[in-house]
Amino acid sequence: MKKVLWLILLFFCIFLSGCKDNRPLLFFNAQPITPQTINHPGRNFAANQPIHYILIVPKGFKNDYIRVQIVKKEEKTAHWGYKIYQSKDFHIDTSKNYFINYFVINEPGYYFMQIFPFDNFDIPIARNDFWVK
Repeated sequence: MKKVLWLILLFFCIFLSGCKDNRPLLFFNAQPITPQTINHPGRNFAANQPIHYILIVPKGFKNDYIRVQIVKKEEKTAHWGYKIYQSKDFHIDTSKNYFINYFVINEPGYYFMQIFPFDNFDIPIARNDFWVK
């Protein structure tokens, strides 16, 4: 099962996403990440719905920890202000080239997720955005 998942991730990374320069990828899905659902990423979710995500790092992780930060763009400010909605640190298995988890958001709005290596909180490994309706 692990071998099949890894082959599908590798295929998806190389051929469908143009990952020629080995940049990390961050995808969201309404269903748990499996070899069947990985090819159907989403960006629109319902409030209180689990949002599953996968971070694929083709070159592998350099640190044992990552920080996952979810930021909400506020519409009620003059310049679309930003609010850190959630931030969590995770211990990861550096023998794998991917990290899978999920979260739940109960406030509708426009969000983006950024994932940082634990030794540099200024430059994210990957960033992607999504909507919660």
